[in-house]
Amino acid sequence: MTEPTGADLEQLYTEHYRAILRYVVRRIGDADEAHDVTADVFLTALRRRTDLPQDRALPWLYRVAANVLADRRRSRQRSTAAYQRAGNDLVTRTGPAADERLEWSDQLAGTLAALRTLSAADQEALMLAGWEELRGADLATALGCSRAAAAVRLHRARARLKTAQAQYDDRARSTQGRSVGSTVVRTAESKTQGERS
Repeated sequence: MTEPTGADLEQLYTEHYRAILRYVVRRIGDADEAHDVTADVFLTALRRRTDLPQDRALPWLYRVAANVLADRRRSRQRSTAAYQRAGNDLVTRTGPAADERLEWSDQLAGTLAALRTLSAADQEALMLAGWEELRGADLATALGCSRAAAAVRLHRARARLKTAQAQYDDRARSTQGRSVGSTVVRTAESKTQGERS
């Protein structure tokens, strides 16, 4: 494999920057941090340019992005643990909730809630197939496995998501039923009290 030239790397950046940025934003939700992570992805790609498969550059960049995100997650976990040991107040800070940042439909909210219950590996396979629309060899490259293994991972992840969604829907219906029932009881009680007075 010939080493990519500066022009090749510039073209790689121009062609795939927005796709990698979207990939990162979908996983962390913070646009400012996503730009930083995306820059790290391309710096890593520059350092590892001899590994770049010319025919599957974007899936390879997705794999690099997954590794950069995993490194950041581990680093954040170590920092959090250090803050907790030190009793630092920064640990208790929280960002805005996802529902404050975006208004999702009930169905999408349910799917995302079910997705969050799955393992990181299942989430990654599903998001690469669903959001990045990767298939076959491209999906395998992004997941870092064979084409057959990628197909099996995706199939199993979809089955687990379907089960998780059914459980989420059951819980939501159960909660909604209790909520409606208690409203009916409260309404009946207030009518009874109004008749007494």
